[in-house]
Amino acid sequence: MGIEKKSMVKPIDKKVGRVIAQKRQQLIAIRTEIEDLLDYLEVLEARARDDGKPRLSHDQIKKRYASQTTARSGNGRKAA
Repeated sequence: MGIEKKSMVKPIDKKVGRVIAQKRQQLIAIRTEIEDLLDYLEVLEARARDDGKPRLSHDQIKKRYASQTTARSGNGRKAA
């Protein structure tokens, strides 16, 4: 009667796989949070740059944005 050898590789592989999956999910969450924080930082920096300058209304911004996107796409050009 000998001691049976059991493979420990499969349970270890499963555990390592679970840990890797958990770490990947944590990285995704951290990256998402970093992106949100960077967006917020951009807003704060823009506000600091624009401090004391006149504010634009929502309609003025929409008009400016529409003219910029039209110019980029080439639709705003007059035919020669």
